[in-house]
Amino acid sequence: MSDDASAVGARAAAVLDAGGVLRAATLEERADWLAEAALTLEREAHHGSKKLSEATGLSAPMVEWAARTTLGTIRKDAMLALAQEARGRSPIAMLSVVLAANVFTASVRGIVVPLLLGVPVLVKASSREALFPVMLRDALRRIDSRLGASMDVVAFGRGDLECEAALVTLAEAVSVYGSDETVEAIAARLGDIPLVAHGHGVSVAYCGADALAKVPIGDTIADLSLDICAYDQRGCLSPQLVYIEETTQSSAEHFARRLADEGLGPMSKTLPRGPLPLSIGAAQAQWRGIAEVEGTLIRGHDYAVAIRPPQPIRWSPGFRNVTLVPVRGLDEAVRAMEPIGTNLKCVGADSVSLPEVQARLAASPVLSAYACTTGTMQTPSLNAPADGHPIWHGLFQT
Repeated sequence: MSDDASAVGARAAAVLDAGGVLRAATLEERADWLAEAALTLEREAHHGSKKLSEATGLSAPMVEWAARTTLGTIRKDAMLALAQEARGRSPIAMLSVVLAANVFTASVRGIVVPLLLGVPVLVKASSREALFPVMLRDALRRIDSRLGASMDVVAFGRGDLECEAALVTLAEAVSVYGSDETVEAIAARLGDIPLVAHGHGVSVAYCGADALAKVPIGDTIADLSLDICAYDQRGCLSPQLVYIEETTQSSAEHFARRLADEGLGPMSKTLPRGPLPLSIGAAQAQWRGIAEVEGTLIRGHDYAVAIRPPQPIRWSPGFRNVTLVPVRGLDEAVRAMEPIGTNLKCVGADSVSLPEVQARLAASPVLSAYACTTGTMQTPSLNAPADGHPIWHGLFQT
């Protein structure tokens, strides 16, 4: 699938024109439409999991889990609650969205929320993964063809500036997912068009001593394992570092071995990892070799757990390679997070520690991440913040 500039421009004009019908619909009508489309898409993703697996590089069970958990957040009550939070604002005429390919369901919130709030959307799919956005478009149109005309998908190669210009010319804002280099390059060409940037990001988790005690440790292991394995640790919400409050009763190595044996190992069967790309294989070998020299490394068939000090931070290549960082408590963990700055997207925390983690993040002058409970890092609620802003940031007239 590849479009030329004339096709991109025509679809942009059609989407902009359909915005009138979208805004004329009531909020309840839009919420009903989107909720029904999400159900339809979930069924189609189930039946098409093999094709989506080939397109995304994720295993079929992972594809089905991702589609089910993401589309399950597109509920009418959640959408009406989100719209209530954003009430009293005037929507922009049109949003253009540039997608990345690392997490195929990341397009859902970026498309559904604007449509809910009355903003038509033109999506530039990644050249590596256009299948899911097209499936979303088709589901929207199948439920309501008139409202569905307010969303369309285009695809063109990286660096095609003529197509890029056609994508953004009619938009009142452009939302870009991708590397910092991609965001900066597009921003430099936008002129006065506002940019909603979703650049490079990483996430971490924190487990206090209470979460490592004898009774709750099983839940802690299950929750962390899901966060680490989801999307094969390829997204900005995937924890790469897990800060654990080490105690005399629970050493970092003891917890690491239980995490491997009781969590990551079994999850290799229920949510198998996709094929390891050659480039990632080389980076993985290097990361694991350094981890063995610096500290402790526990290897599994398709995962590895390293134990090392908080500094210097050494990021893994993802794909279920995770670092446990022993700390004396939350103060030390937050100090270790602060060098990450605005690239820190999310902090997962055990339920006991969560209120204090939220308070520390809110008070931090350098961190803009949000906090959630472990086990939910990869399934953000519809109204979860994005890059330090409300999810509707950039969708309204200023």
